[in-house]
Amino acid sequence: MLENTAITNHLVELLPARERQLLVSHCEVVQLQFGDVLCEYNQPYQFLYFPMSGFISLVTKLSGHKPLEMSVIGNEGMLGVTLVLDVANAPMQAVVQGKGTALCIKVDELQHVLEQCPQLRHVLKHYLFILIEQLSQSAACAHFHELEQRLARWLLMSQDRAHSHEFFLTHQFLADMLGVRRSGVSVAAGAMQKNHLIRYNRGKITITDRKALEHMSCECYQDGIDEYQRLLGKLTPDSARQLLTEQGAP
Repeated sequence: MLENTAITNHLVELLPARERQLLVSHCEVVQLQFGDVLCEYNQPYQFLYFPMSGFISLVTKLSGHKPLEMSVIGNEGMLGVTLVLDVANAPMQAVVQGKGTALCIKVDELQHVLEQCPQLRHVLKHYLFILIEQLSQSAACAHFHELEQRLARWLLMSQDRAHSHEFFLTHQFLADMLGVRRSGVSVAAGAMQKNHLIRYNRGKITITDRKALEHMSCECYQDGIDEYQRLLGKLTPDSARQLLTEQGAP
């Protein structure tokens, strides 16, 4: 998912033409700006988002502590997928980490679309399961894996969703998202730069050796990709329709 790749939202592209057209007709394209807060914990969603470029961080906060990132959503996913469970409150705060564009839809309009689109419901339920797995994996990763491994994983995930070898992030922002001190991130990023894995200058990070980053990352990065591919990566409109028929959906 890098430069010169046609950028769309994968979940939307999985839909058959009729459902895709219906969904998109209720959406508008919006700009995602770095630092924008799209929803707050336990507050009703105002809008739901299907990112096409850029990426959104799901973060949790405890009293007296800085936010901790639990998952990242790019054009492989959706912000607000719990709506398929008829839950309209956000389970976490969502903050834009990488600027880009997204399809934006009002909550009541998506509820209306879901009533008419069984394959959309099917796809979103699969994605919700993936998101739950990602949250569980992130919690374990933060507890058991070293900072360097977690930083490498986070940079790879950011590159995938930024669709570019370059993106802008400060050491302080990285530290907040990883739940560590800024000095720890500075040391880890400095070692990566010294070993020519990345370049860092005034907040601009350039990935220069992706293979080395993949080797440094913990297994959580590849596990996440494998699970997505298993459940959604190979799903097509035709195969989704077949699954629905087998399961007796309307």
